[in-house]
Amino acid sequence: MMQQTFHTGDVGILAMLVLLEGVLAADNALVLALLVRHLPEGQRHRALSLGMMMAFVLRGIGILIAGLLIRFWWLCGLGALYLLLLAGKHFLSKKPHADAVEKPGASYGKTILLVGFTDVVFAIDSILVAVAMVNRTDKLWIVYAGGLLGLLLLRLAAAYFIRLLKRYPTLDHTAYALVGWAGVKLFLMAGHLSPLKTPELPKWLFWVGFGAIVAGGAYLASRHPASPSTQDD
Repeated sequence: MMQQTFHTGDVGILAMLVLLEGVLAADNALVLALLVRHLPEGQRHRALSLGMMMAFVLRGIGILIAGLLIRFWWLCGLGALYLLLLAGKHFLSKKPHADAVEKPGASYGKTILLVGFTDVVFAIDSILVAVAMVNRTDKLWIVYAGGLLGLLLLRLAAAYFIRLLKRYPTLDHTAYALVGWAGVKLFLMAGHLSPLKTPELPKWLFWVGFGAIVAGGAYLASRHPASPSTQDD
């Protein structure tokens, strides 16, 4: 194993990485909450935790081969296609809430795999940024520590979104709209990483769109909360 070093200034870099992970975790947490939502309530949190453990291992591998990730632009493209199809299926369905019906426990293992792989697809940009910020083999521990703390924040955020979706069921429209918006972002990122080198979605535009969707969705959801008996189920 490569020898690692520590200096007091490393704490500041670690704090910046955790902050970065927290900012990037918003859309990821919503997607993960939707992925586990169909499971029985007792399995949701376990699926998130196991999926996060898998994601940490995959992120570790990603950090070691971060320089090669740019060649996997097609992985971003596949992830974008999945997210766009997920959002499209929701809004084109005649029964928008069909996805919320609990499915058999046989999908539990598949859901864990989806949580792990989905997190890694979303984490490609943050992994590249983190490695670029550190850029020293003796400081890889900072990238790992930042990734672990970021995953813990993501885990808490996803659990919160699950409760929020239960309290305000119509928020699922907002969540799926954000999933589609994240798919657009990921699709343009894939094009930028590909040999075509197409422009990325400007960060300011992504966050303006993100904020507009959240604000509009929150207003509509607040007007249609779940009944108290449903919230207690």
